[in-house]
Amino acid sequence: MVAEILRRAAVNHIDLPSGRRVGLPVLYRDWTGVMAHFPASAARMRRLLPSRKLKPALIAPGVAVLSIAAIEYRRVDGLAAYNEVAVMTPVLHRPVVNFPALPLLLPNMFRSLGFFVLHMPVTTADACELGKFWGYPKRLAEIQFEEIDNLRRCRLRADGVEALTLDVEQAPAKIERRSFRIYTVKDGRLFRHRIETEGLYGLSRLPGGGALALGDHPMARELRELGVGDRAIARVFASNVASLLHEADQSYAL
Repeated sequence: MVAEILRRAAVNHIDLPSGRRVGLPVLYRDWTGVMAHFPASAARMRRLLPSRKLKPALIAPGVAVLSIAAIEYRRVDGLAAYNEVAVMTPVLHRPVVNFPALPLLLPNMFRSLGFFVLHMPVTTADACELGKFWGYPKRLAEIQFEEIDNLRRCRLRADGVEALTLDVEQAPAKIERRSFRIYTVKDGRLFRHRIETEGLYGLSRLPGGGALALGDHPMARELRELGVGDRAIARVFASNVASLLHEADQSYAL
């Protein structure tokens, strides 16, 4: 069964610097993924953001969120299957007031809410090239998944060094459509991209059900300096998902 969002997608094509031709929006026909959210220092997170116009979304005064997503892309138009880990933080662009918790609980009320991507390792050179074209901080790495009872484990290893291990337990799932916004930086400008998804989503806003273990890679040391907790405050378990990655719809000066 083809997801409705794929049936109605109008695709144009662009040529990447390598000569590879890809469609926009990018059609991801089947993927499975997990995401977990962890508390982190807002003051330290702010130092990693590229612009003062971006503010960390807060779960409490002084407490930001580190979000880690681990995804197996099985079928992608124009690309071979690949794995990805997205290390991100929810942010607001030029908020008048940065209300703790409210944007995260009621995201549809805050149009500037999105994820700023800190790191996005992938397992293929083609996925790396496409991501860098739009300003995603992609790099090649080893990403492996393992199923353990009702838990999915992702291990990330880069430059021959362990970076992180993410464990996420399943949650009761139902078919949903979800949209996200992603912020990236390219050529001195801030870009906002929209991602539409449709598939089986299990969401839990209860603490627990997800755990993070950091390794010795510089990426892990950076996260450790954020004071990241090792126990998830919320988690997502998604399967049989289709999605559209759209071209940037907004561009801002840094």
